[in-house]
Amino acid sequence: MQLWKKNFLAVYLLLLLVIYGGLLLLDAYISKNEMELWVERARNSEKSICDLAEGLKEEEISRISMGMNRMAERFLTQGVRIRIRMNTYIAADSFQKGDRADGPVEIQNWKGIDYLVIREERNVEDAVIEVMYAENLEGLSQPQARRMWIFCGGGFLFAAVLGLFLYYTMRRINRPVNQIAHELRTPLTGIRGYAEYMMMGGLTEEDQFYAAQQIVESARSLEDITEKLLIMGNVRKGSIRMERIRVGKVLGELKEKYPGVETVCQAEAVDGDATLVRCLLENLTANAVNAGQQVRVTVDEVGIKVWNDGETLDAGTVRALNRGQELQNGRGGRHGYGISVCQEIAKVHGWRLVYRSVKEEGTTVVCQFGS
Repeated sequence: MQLWKKNFLAVYLLLLLVIYGGLLLLDAYISKNEMELWVERARNSEKSICDLAEGLKEEEISRISMGMNRMAERFLTQGVRIRIRMNTYIAADSFQKGDRADGPVEIQNWKGIDYLVIREERNVEDAVIEVMYAENLEGLSQPQARRMWIFCGGGFLFAAVLGLFLYYTMRRINRPVNQIAHELRTPLTGIRGYAEYMMMGGLTEEDQFYAAQQIVESARSLEDITEKLLIMGNVRKGSIRMERIRVGKVLGELKEKYPGVETVCQAEAVDGDATLVRCLLENLTANAVNAGQQVRVTVDEVGIKVWNDGETLDAGTVRALNRGQELQNGRGGRHGYGISVCQEIAKVHGWRLVYRSVKEEGTTVVCQFGS
């Protein structure tokens, strides 16, 4: 596994821990507040029942016990069980056999159902009043369970979106490193190979000259790549210098480097960064020269057009080029990094780079001035 992918997994796991840890803490905080409010309300209800019982005498309790039992039945329909006892006489009881509580406030599970149980005793003259109040917690636990599922689902979606963004960002950051390494490998291998060849000795003057010439060519390639790196750095920093560029001069320089290329100048000058525009023209022309036998570069008031008669690109490759995506499996030859540079240069100038490839017409890349 590549190092950047390992880093991505490590960072993503840390993000998952932060996201779900934060959601769990938030849910715990909300649930705690809800439970406190629930207990406070239940205590108020229990206190009201206890105050009612405290105001009655034992003979009055026995007289109105039927009414109290009806009250207990109404409470039961709302998920609340109550028991009212004065001394040994039980005036109302909707608890089931075996239901009990020892503490003043606790949560009990009776037959798979959680209850908030409040138990209170009061001494009134010569009587001991005991009130037990048990409220079904399903009304609290069900919304909390739904909220937990919502938090889990929301956390999953957020983590998925964030993970995709992080993955593509890290891949985009790592992409130039891979491309640069690929670009550097060829000239460095050439320099090393021909240097070792010359160290062997016993070469003719012609062979020595040829080896030295290849080393110089490889060194120029390295210089080219270094310039691209510097240009790319300036582009991404946005540090460009706009000026009036004479098109004829730039095309003349291009013609010197690529004598077989046809150049057509239909504009006197364009506005842009001279170094970046030269790099754009050179990369587009180099790609065209490698792709076809005939190449034509045209600059007019509308934009820059570079045409070649090479093999037609498939629709997927054209789409990838127009999006500035990295070309896989050699579809872009050895110029993937150059394409990326061109897209960046066009973007920083507010231009648009469009690739077209038709079998009867060849392949054309158009850099349209303006957005």
